[in-house]
Amino acid sequence: MRYNVCICGIIGQPHRIGGPVKSGVSAYSSKIEMDQSLLPSRPFLSKLTSWSISVLGSKLSQRSMDPLYGLVRQTVNTYIVPHSTLLKSAWVGLGVAAFGILTSGLLTATYGRHFKANSIFPTINGKLGWMCQEIVSPIFIVLFYEAFKAPGSTLSTGRVLLALWIIHYSNRACLSVLLSPGMKESRLDTVLESIFFNLINAGWVGYDLGYLNAEQFALTPRTLIGLVMFGAGMGINISSDYYLQGIRRKSGDGEKYILPDWGLYKYILSPNYAGETLEWAGYAVMLRQESGWAFVLWTICNLGPRARSNLAWYKEKFGDKVGNRKSIIPGII
Repeated sequence: MRYNVCICGIIGQPHRIGGPVKSGVSAYSSKIEMDQSLLPSRPFLSKLTSWSISVLGSKLSQRSMDPLYGLVRQTVNTYIVPHSTLLKSAWVGLGVAAFGILTSGLLTATYGRHFKANSIFPTINGKLGWMCQEIVSPIFIVLFYEAFKAPGSTLSTGRVLLALWIIHYSNRACLSVLLSPGMKESRLDTVLESIFFNLINAGWVGYDLGYLNAEQFALTPRTLIGLVMFGAGMGINISSDYYLQGIRRKSGDGEKYILPDWGLYKYILSPNYAGETLEWAGYAVMLRQESGWAFVLWTICNLGPRARSNLAWYKEKFGDKVGNRKSIIPGII
C-alpha cells in the first residue's frame, strides 16, 4: 500500500511553538537574508512555478476560503503544535512499526499485483480508488500552504517546492491513471488508509512550505543537489511506470503482468520504487524540515517491503527467468 503521512504530523518547528501565527511568520521572515545574486535569472522557472500553483491554488486563494484557512490555523495551533514532540515521535514510531509488520509478512498492501479480496471490506474500481486516494495530497498541501503562507515573492522556496509537489501528483493522481491500460480493483480499507496518510503528509509539508514562502529560492549547492536527486528520481519513477503500462497495453490485457526487461529492470524489479525514494530524498534535502525526512522514512518503510514482495512474486510467477535481479538496489537488495 502506498502510505502518504497523517494529520498528527502537521506540526511545526520549535521556534514556532507558543506564539500566534502572525508573530511566528514575522519572526521567521525577519531572520531571512535574500541574496539576489543567487536567484535564477531565467523567467522560465518563475512561469512554471506560477502555473503549477495556479492549477490547484487559484480557487483556494479566493476570499471565500478565508474562513477555512482560519479554521485550519486554529485547529493546528490549538491541538497539534502544543503536542508536536509527542506527535512527531508517534508518527515516526508508527512508520517503523509498519515497516516491521510489512517485512514480517503478517500484512501485505493489497493493491496491484498483491490485491486480495475479503468478506469484510468491499472492493472499488482500481482507477477510481487510486485517483481518490492520491488527489487528496495536492489538495491538502495547497490548503495548508495557503493557511500558513508568509509574505514572499513568486520565486520563494515555498512556492518552488509546492510547484514540484503539484507536478509530481498531477502525474501520479491523474495522468498516469488516465493513461493506464487497466488497474486491478482496490479494497476500500486500502484506499482509506492511503487517504489518511496523504492528509497528514501533505498537511505537515504544506504547513512548512507556508512558512518557507518568506524565504527567497536560491540555487545553492544544497538546492542543486536536491533538484538533481528529485529530477533523476522522478525520471526513473515515471519512465519505469510507463514502461510497465506500455508492455501491458501491447499484450492486449491491461491487467496482465509481464516480466520487464528494460533499463533498470535488468538489475532490479522495482525501479519505480527506487526512483520515488530518491525523488523524495532530494525533496527533503531542499525542504530542510522534519516533515520532508518523515516522508522519506515512510516511503522506505512502505516501499522497501513491497519491493521485496514484488521480487518474491516475480520469482514465483517467472521462475529462473528472473535471474540474479534484486528488488530495489542493484546488486544489494
